[in-house]
Formats: sequence, structure tokens, C-alpha cells
Amino acid sequence: MSQEGTLRLADALSFTEQQAQRRGRRSEDSLVELYAAMRSALVSYAYQFVGSTGEAEDLVQVAFLKYHDQLQRSAAIENHRSWLYRVVHNLAIDLLRRRERQESATTVWLQMRERDDRTVSSEEGMIRRQRIARSLSSLNERERYCLLLRAEGLSYAEIGEIVGISAKAVSVYLARGLKKFEADR
Repeated sequence: MSQEGTLRLADALSFTEQQAQRRGRRSEDSLVELYAAMRSALVSYAYQFVGSTGEAEDLVQVAFLKYHDQLQRSAAIENHRSWLYRVVHNLAIDLLRRRERQESATTVWLQMRERDDRTVSSEEGMIRRQRIARSLSSLNERERYCLLLRAEGLSYAEIGEIVGISAKAVSVYLARGLKKFEADR
């Protein structure tokens, strides 16, 4: 690739849509160049929050998809670099909140089940908790969320709103999750 066709790091840090248009490139070409220049830095930043390279890469990809949507809407983004960092930051915080909700819901649910089974010996209770935890870990993320939220008494619509899916999708995830959960028990 020629020197003219590459986006230098200094250019990426002050990249604007007007600069891309002056160079006669389409915004998608510029987006690819900006992605190549900023991807590793954004993944490193996201990794500091989520602790997983895979999740960090997913967050960066989602951020660039949002960036592309903004470019398609001709939104005025003055500082592209800071905009991308802000979106990655917000996505990482959202992911951490979802994790925290899942962990606290699991803990509360297990504690409530434990209280309901007071007649069970401590050894039997421990075995039961381990089975439940193992069964829950075999579910994918959405099945687990749906099952735990339903166990808390939420409606399909409420679960869908929390998880970000339709009520119909909630019913599918619940059916699959219950089937897996019962098979593991």
C-alpha cells in the first residue's frame, strides 16, 4: 500500500469526515482505515474493564457499527477518536452492569431457595446448590437471564425489556433453558 493510501496514527487521532471527503474517499474506506488504526488501542482500553479479549473485541466491533450508523445519518462527530472511546467505555460499563445483575440475581435466587428448603440437611442443601449452579452454568447467557428473571416472578414482557429481546424470544429462551436445566438435574 502506498504512503498516500494509509491513515497515519496522527491522522487517526484528529480524523474528521471532511478530511476523508477532501481525499476523495468514501466514508466506508475511511472507516476501514480508522478501524485499522484504532482497533488495538480500543480493544486494550475495553479489556481494562471487562478482563476478556473476546468481549473487548466484541465491544469495539459494536462501537464501530454504531460509528458507521452515525456516519450514515450524517451526524456531526467533531472528534472521532474521543467519540469511539466514549462509546466503548459506555458499552463496557453496560456489560459490567449486566454481569453484576446476573451474579446478584443468581445469589439471591439461591438464597431464597435455600430458605425454602430448611428441612433439608446442610449436606443435601449443598449438593442441591451445586447441581443448580452447574445446571445454570450450562445455559447460555440469555437462557440463564430469562430463567432467573422468570424465577423472580417477572413477566415475559418485563424480561424482554431487561434483556433487550421480544417477549416471544423470551418464551423460546425459557423453553430451551428449562429443557437444559431439567436435563442437567
